[in-house]
This record gives sequence, C-alpha cells and structure tokens, in this order.
Amino acid sequence: MTAQARKRGELDKSWREMMLRVKEPVFKQDINVMWHVFERVYDKKDHLISYTMKLMNIADDQFQRTVASFCDTIDTTINKFLDEMESLSKENDIRTKKLLKSGEENSAQIMKDHDAAETHLQLLIYHGHTTADSEAWTTRGENLVKEDEDRLKYANERENLRSFLENTYNSTWEEYKAVLKSYVVETADNQKKLRKLRHKENLMADIIASQSKKIANNDNVLKRLRTELAAYESGTKQAVFRDRRNRHRAACFRLKKGLINGCALDARLLAVLVRVSDDTVEWLTSSQKKGEKILRLAALCRKFETQREKVLPYGTMLPHSPTEAKTSGRRVHSEDSLVVNAISSTCGLTRLWQKVSRAELSKRALLREKMLLEQENALIVRTIQDFQENRFQVEAQNCICTKSKTILAHPVAVDGVTEVAKYDNYARQSKGSYM
Repeated sequence: MTAQARKRGELDKSWREMMLRVKEPVFKQDINVMWHVFERVYDKKDHLISYTMKLMNIADDQFQRTVASFCDTIDTTINKFLDEMESLSKENDIRTKKLLKSGEENSAQIMKDHDAAETHLQLLIYHGHTTADSEAWTTRGENLVKEDEDRLKYANERENLRSFLENTYNSTWEEYKAVLKSYVVETADNQKKLRKLRHKENLMADIIASQSKKIANNDNVLKRLRTELAAYESGTKQAVFRDRRNRHRAACFRLKKGLINGCALDARLLAVLVRVSDDTVEWLTSSQKKGEKILRLAALCRKFETQREKVLPYGTMLPHSPTEAKTSGRRVHSEDSLVVNAISSTCGLTRLWQKVSRAELSKRALLREKMLLEQENALIVRTIQDFQENRFQVEAQNCICTKSKTILAHPVAVDGVTEVAKYDNYARQSKGSYM
C-alpha cells in the first residue's frame, strides 16, 4: 500500500511537471502581453500628466499676468481719484475764503446802514414828539374855548333832553316789567312743554334702546342664518336637509295612503250604514203604523171607559157594587170583543205608551244620526274632491256633532209620567190583592 501510494505521488509529481512544461510558453506569452499593456497604459498616463502640468503652468502664468494688470489699473484709478480730490479741496478752500470775505464786507455794510437808520429814526421820533405836543396844546386850547361856548349855549337843551330821557327811561322800565312778567308766565308754560318734551324724549330713548336691542338680536339671527347658509352651501347640511325632505315625503305618502284607505273604508262603512239605516227606517215605519193602530185602539178604549175610571184613573181598593162586579166579570169572561180585552187590561195600555215613547225616541235618534252621517259623508266627498284637484290641506277640524247648528227636538212621550204613575199604582194594587 505504501509502495502504491509512493508511486502514485511520483506519478502526480511527474504529471504536474509535464503539464507545467506544456503550459510554460502560454504563461510566458500572457506575461509578455500583460507587460506590454502595462507599459502602454503607463506611457499614456505619464503623457497625460505631463500635458496637464503644462496646461497648469500656462494657466498660472496667465493668472499672474491678469492679476498684475488688474492691480496696475486699480492703482492708476486710485491715484487719479486722489489727485482729483486734492484739486477739488483746493478749489473749495479758495471759494470758502472768497465767501467769508464777501460776508464780512456785507455785514460791515449792514451794520453801518443800521447805525445810520437808527440815528435817523431817533431824530424822527423826537420831531414827532415835539410836533405832537405843540399840536395838542394848541388844539386843547381851541377845544376848551369851544366847549365852554357850547356848554353855555346848550344848557337848556341838555335839561330838556335829560327830562325827556328820564321819562323815556321810566316808560321803558314799566314796559320792561310788563314784558318780564309776561316772560315769566310764558316761561312757566314753556317749562311745562319742556317737561312734556323731556318725557317724550325719554320714551323715545327707551323705544330707540329697544329697537337697538331688536336690531342686535336681528344681527345675531342674520349671522346665524349666514353661518347656516354657508354651512348649507359648503355641503355639510345638505345631507340633513335631504334626509328631512325624504322623511317629510315619506310621511306625506303615508298620510295620503292612509287617507285613501280611510276614504275606501268610510265608503264601505257608509254603504253598510245606509243599508242598516234603510232597514231601520223600514222597521220604524212599520212600527209607526202599528203604533198608530194601537193609538186608534186606545182612543176607542177611552171612549168606552166608565164614569168611575174617568174620575179615578189610577184605580182604587173600594168595593164594587154587585152590578159592576157582574159587569166586570162578564167583561173578563167575554173574549169575543177586542174592545173589552183592551178595557180590562190597564197594564197593557201603560206598556203600550211606554213602547210608543221608546219607538218615538229611537226614531228621532236615528233621524239625527242619519243627518249627521249625511253631513259627514258630504264632508268626506268634498275632501276627496279637493284631494283629487290637488287642493288638499291638512286642517284641524272639530267633531261634526259640534258643528250642527240645527236644533233637534228631543222626543217627548205623550202622557209618559201619568202613564208610568198609573202603571206603578196598578202594580202596587195588584201586589196588595195577591197578599
């Protein structure tokens, strides 16, 4: 095993050496190619660097020249500006000296003129004073002489004028007192008017304050409405208004449907009620005919009442005579005549009147109910017509029963109280006889 491994290692070594010898020319060629490529790239980079350095030197030289020319230009400009400033300062000094000199000369001339004018003014003032004094003394003397003459001349006239003025003053004083008195009276009236005007002014101030409050409230309402309008225009409340509109539409539709169904139901109920009322009217008509027959029979019975029954209509417990007993027994036992049966049964007559009264009451009540139903039917028909003509409006109406202005006469039973009293008395008598 070791010999085989050794041989295998030698074979591998010899194989590697042989492969290296075979590949050695290729490796040499690749190395030469790579070396030439490296040299070429190196030369290219070296040439580029040298060319770049040359350009940088040229640019540096040009920059130095530009800076030098710029510095020369700035120096010449500064020197020129300094020369001009120096020349301007010299000219300014010369002009200032000239102006100062002319100002001193003018001030000296002005002072000289002022002194001359002041002396002349003093002379004029002195001359004016002296002239005024002389004129005053001369004028005073002349005026005093004239005044003495005038005073002596007009003394009487002055006295007359004084008396006239005193009289005028007294009359004026009296007029003034009268005017003052009337003024006081008118002032009192004016004060009353003033108080009234002040009261009116206070009322108007209160009214104005209330109006201002109302205006402020209206401003607040307008602001709120504007905010709501802005909110509505912005679209925030459109959904709310749309939902409210839909709810109102649905409620209106439900109300309309309910009214239509109610109208149909009312029509059916009215048809049933009309049929029932017709049947009732027929029954009442037949009952009325029967009642009339019974009343005629009762009238006939009253014709055949005895003198005792006419005097004592409620009956009595007194003993009857043998003739009357026989007559009454004969009437009871005789069933051939209807008149005799009606006379013998007073309780039947009372029941008859009660039935007639009840029938009359029922008849009048049904007539009143029929009239109310006709009015209600007319109102329903009118409402349906208005609804079909799109003139339907929901109105709160009272009951039809309260609107009836026709006074219906209450049914009154004929001799109802008397007949009931008869019936009660007969019941007590019959009860006592049984006991």
